[in-house]
Amino acid sequence: MCGIVGIVDFAGRPVDQALVEAMNARQFHRGPDEDGVWFGDGAGLAMRRLSIIDVAGGTQPCYDESGDFVTVYNGEIYNYPMLRSGLLARGHVLKTHCDTEVIPHLYEERGADLVKELNAMFALALWDRRRRSLLLARDRLGIKPLHYATHHGRLYFASELKAFEPCGILGEPSPEAIYHYLTYGYIPAPLTIYKNVFKLPPAHRLELRDGEVRVSRYWDVEYRPAPPRPEPELIEELHALLLDAVKLQLISDVPLGAFLSGGVDSSTVVALMSQVAGGRVKTFSIGFDDPTYDESQHARAVATRFGTDHREFTVRPALLLNEMEKIVQYFDEPFADSSAIPTYFLSKLTREHVTVSLSGDGGDELFGGYDRYLGFFRKRFLYRVPRLVRGVGVGLLDSLVPRGTRGKRFLRSLRLEPLEDYVVGDGELRHDELLATDFRATIPDVDPLEPAREYLGRQVPSELDSMCLHDLGLYLPDDILTKVDRTSMAVSLEVRVPLLDHRVVEFAATLPADQRLRGRTGKYLLKRLLERYMPHEHVHRSKRGFGVPLDEWFRGELRESLQDVLDPAAVRRAGVFEPEAVEFLLRQHMAGARDHKTLLWRLFVFHQWERGRAMAHVKPVRVH
Repeated sequence: MCGIVGIVDFAGRPVDQALVEAMNARQFHRGPDEDGVWFGDGAGLAMRRLSIIDVAGGTQPCYDESGDFVTVYNGEIYNYPMLRSGLLARGHVLKTHCDTEVIPHLYEERGADLVKELNAMFALALWDRRRRSLLLARDRLGIKPLHYATHHGRLYFASELKAFEPCGILGEPSPEAIYHYLTYGYIPAPLTIYKNVFKLPPAHRLELRDGEVRVSRYWDVEYRPAPPRPEPELIEELHALLLDAVKLQLISDVPLGAFLSGGVDSSTVVALMSQVAGGRVKTFSIGFDDPTYDESQHARAVATRFGTDHREFTVRPALLLNEMEKIVQYFDEPFADSSAIPTYFLSKLTREHVTVSLSGDGGDELFGGYDRYLGFFRKRFLYRVPRLVRGVGVGLLDSLVPRGTRGKRFLRSLRLEPLEDYVVGDGELRHDELLATDFRATIPDVDPLEPAREYLGRQVPSELDSMCLHDLGLYLPDDILTKVDRTSMAVSLEVRVPLLDHRVVEFAATLPADQRLRGRTGKYLLKRLLERYMPHEHVHRSKRGFGVPLDEWFRGELRESLQDVLDPAAVRRAGVFEPEAVEFLLRQHMAGARDHKTLLWRLFVFHQWERGRAMAHVKPVRVH
């Protein structure tokens, strides 16, 4: 696991080595074990390494025999032993047992299509000295991050935005990105919080040649049900795929363990690990004092069943107060998934004992596990009324119902199409109310659902497929996987996600909808598989997720911090949100009249991020 950075000058002018090294130093936490650099031909590449495979011999950059293809890489190639054997059989000379070394040799054979050979999580950069061209690529599901920018005839790239700080190219925040952040709680690719810096989307390549940048997709998931097969046969195939994925991802030369929440996904991963690991599995979990959110007893039950070496940690508000500023800044841009809090503390606990951890992320998106899928179908009958009729009737009611009244959010949702409503969640589009007037004037034509429309507009067999496709393409990489990457790499921990082996993803997309969501049972087929390992009552217990008790914390231990960060004067200085509207949300929440924790957390994180920028002497966020 690593962090990568680089600069390429379009005209071949020399690149400042000190600048590239300064970029690389900003990502020290991603790879504290060693660094590597390469310069020449108007290009500079560098990386920080967290040594996992071939600890002694896996130094980067890596090269082919001629030295013409130079590679830096972040991630793990799980099928590298097979790829390496094939390359050796075809006459290539490989000097190490590091997975990264297969990349320049595969490039020699397949060019940019080398990425199709990889069963991996990765962000890679390859400089082709013969053609003076650069290849950047990101894994199929977006497990590992990669950012880029072009500025004054140069292309810059880095694993994290903070690496661009020494270059002076971060510039002004993007009003469009802030607008979408308010909708989603994260900033969807290819946008970042900065106007001229972009995320390379999952399953995409960037090729730079002759000063021209071309971004293209190399893989996509297709929802196309296979011919009907008996359920036991489907379970057998899923079991074989997951077992092989877990086996591949256990390859490591350093200590390895697993996150264990006690839910279906992490329990499945731990069950399979226990079957193939060849030793006692180390597991780690997080708990809360509030029993409504605490699942540690379920994790304990799974650990006991499989005899794991289990450790757990309780997250309390006082800990968050001490770490809050750091957690916000690890993301480099506003990011408001509050489950980043337990994920960060879970990563800290895990890193005290191992260097690599497997996680169950991806199960909900692949197998229809979110409660909101059920919520969508429960509400479906309301959309039999034509949208025009709903819009007129609801608009009239909405105008009569005072702001903040219980049920107003539900009314707003009825103006939307069903899948639009799914994306925003009960019509929680508050831009006109919350954004400052001058700020709104800078983004008059932005569609809040624009990032989701790429997925909602595709022809797929069912509405469940549309929702899963949206979550797999947008929510998973830009929220869930971003959260896991930043919080784990902040403490130099590598996290692997076997459920997101692309073979498992492709298999899940062939399943009929009722093999994923049957009646009120989400993740139906995955649960049928887990029943082989766990009692029925554990597999089918109520789902809680990985949330935190923000509503109570905001009224209790975090109250003072929340009011300080959202002080009207500070909100007014930033010029993005309307101070009176923010105050109204605060008053209602503190009085217990409404639960505004989601919106308040988005506002809190944004202003905490802005405060961090100001303290770092970066130009303030004001954009109008």
